[in-house]
Amino acid sequence: MNKRISLLILLLIILIIIILFSIGSTVLTKNIFEIPIGNIIVWIGFISIQLFVFTVNNRFKKSSSFIGKLIRYAMIVLVVVSILWFGIAYVLSGNVKFNFSSNAKGYLGSPKASILYWYIIYTLVIAPIILMISYSLLRYFERIKGSK
Repeated sequence: MNKRISLLILLLIILIIIILFSIGSTVLTKNIFEIPIGNIIVWIGFISIQLFVFTVNNRFKKSSSFIGKLIRYAMIVLVVVSILWFGIAYVLSGNVKFNFSSNAKGYLGSPKASILYWYIIYTLVIAPIILMISYSLLRYFERIKGSK
């Protein structure tokens, strides 16, 4: 598949998900095999965000510096975590609806587990943006240094 088509599809998926959550669509509360569609859509969204950023930056391969490689590996970790997110969320909450309860015995399903759950979500949304900006700045400074 062409890179432009891939990026367009990923961007379209991200925009549709943003719209669905912005308008509070009732589709999000419907269930498939007792799993809320909203959870599945969020999972697809996380994967789409990571793949979009990874693809836009040509897999972060142009920089051979240590920082460039570190950014590339961090982005690969984010892609893997986004793919595993549904399983991670299930393990943390103890259910496919990802509900947490103060009545939970132990860590799993407890409010403390929900804090980790939310940190993972924030990381999957914010980290790719930070890595993309950092990588762009790194490449900019590498080009300036290379032109001298």
